[in-house]
Amino acid sequence: MIYSKKILLTGSTGYVGSLIRAGLGDHWDLTGVSLHADETKEQIQCDLTDIQQVNCLRERISPDVIVHASGDKNLVRCEADPKTAYLTNVQSTLNLIATFPESRIIFISSDYVFPGDRGSYREDAPFSPATVYGQTKACAELAGLMLCQHFFVLRLSALYDRNATFIRFLREKLTAGEPVNCYSDAFYSPTYFGDFLAVLQRLVENNDLTRRIYHSCGHRTSRYYFAKLFARSSGLDDKLVLQSSRALDKASFLFADISLENTLTREALEITMGGHEGSLNAMAAL
Repeated sequence: MIYSKKILLTGSTGYVGSLIRAGLGDHWDLTGVSLHADETKEQIQCDLTDIQQVNCLRERISPDVIVHASGDKNLVRCEADPKTAYLTNVQSTLNLIATFPESRIIFISSDYVFPGDRGSYREDAPFSPATVYGQTKACAELAGLMLCQHFFVLRLSALYDRNATFIRFLREKLTAGEPVNCYSDAFYSPTYFGDFLAVLQRLVENNDLTRRIYHSCGHRTSRYYFAKLFARSSGLDDKLVLQSSRALDKASFLFADISLENTLTREALEITMGGHEGSLNAMAAL
């Protein structure tokens, strides 16, 4: 059954966008847009940083809801080129707001809007990003919330499925019998893709949202313990997962604790999310 509203998904060819298309594309009347898209009935090529191209996009589709999942999350690249990071992560958002004033916009943001010093950040916690990437996401959040009454933020923490970068790295190394060093002092809240899609679906289909900012996140854990859980769920040797310290390695961009907390989201959307062990077991069974 196709959902009655028209959905425009930006970043449709990226990692997050591809998961949304695969998981929810059959539920919605969905059109994807991406700079790297091949033009089809379901996909439109467009540079969202170019206001003229976005105006042309408006002539082709009038969405009820825009899921804005495009952007550059490469931390190193954003640090090296802040101007381009601003254009990609902020200007694209401003262009969508200006061009589609009647559409609800769900902006996919990040845990990196927080400094990563204490963790368990709530939806209403003040942010203070420590990276250029985080600064651009925070800037886009503020602009959207100020300029558009139907702009909603969904912060996402370390999304994972079978093809996530960290998962693939662990699988390849452990399957080959190679030890893997993982930080026991770097905490985060990795999000199973099924939980993320459930939250996103509620935000798209609920016409009476009571909050402007939401979090999609798993339980707080260290990268070391998460890797151990992955090994066990996959039938691999968890003794190959070794403890290491971010302090000793001087790891860039892996903060002490950048975990999110989502009690307000779960209460507002009346939704539950699974634990990592159950999610990893479910993923292994796919």
